[in-house]
Amino acid sequence: MSNLEFESFSLNTEIADIKGMPVQVISFVGKIINENAYQISRNINSIFENGNYNIILDLSKLEYINSVGVAMLLTIIKSVDQHSGKIMIGGLNRFLENVIRLMELPKRVQICQTIEEAKSSW
Repeated sequence: MSNLEFESFSLNTEIADIKGMPVQVISFVGKIINENAYQISRNINSIFENGNYNIILDLSKLEYINSVGVAMLLTIIKSVDQHSGKIMIGGLNRFLENVIRLMELPKRVQICQTIEEAKSSW
């Protein structure tokens, strides 16, 4: 498990064995705001250092996301797609659910209400 810490935000990564496949569960915790967005965006690609592009994004503890954060999510999705990985999003609160719907994500990005649902749907 690895963690990236920023002002008002952290990325926590753990590897879960789901149906015999190593999957990165990446938890977004806190707020992506103007004060931390640049530093986060400069470091976001470190989640792929292990070469694993099978990802579940846990957004259940993400309190707020600004436009730079939305762009980061799209960057993660694009990187996963370019490396023939699989990505799912889980743990959405009402605010994030509205943001995600406005993003018009590719159809292959599955959105689940909880992390448990994302894991069982993998």
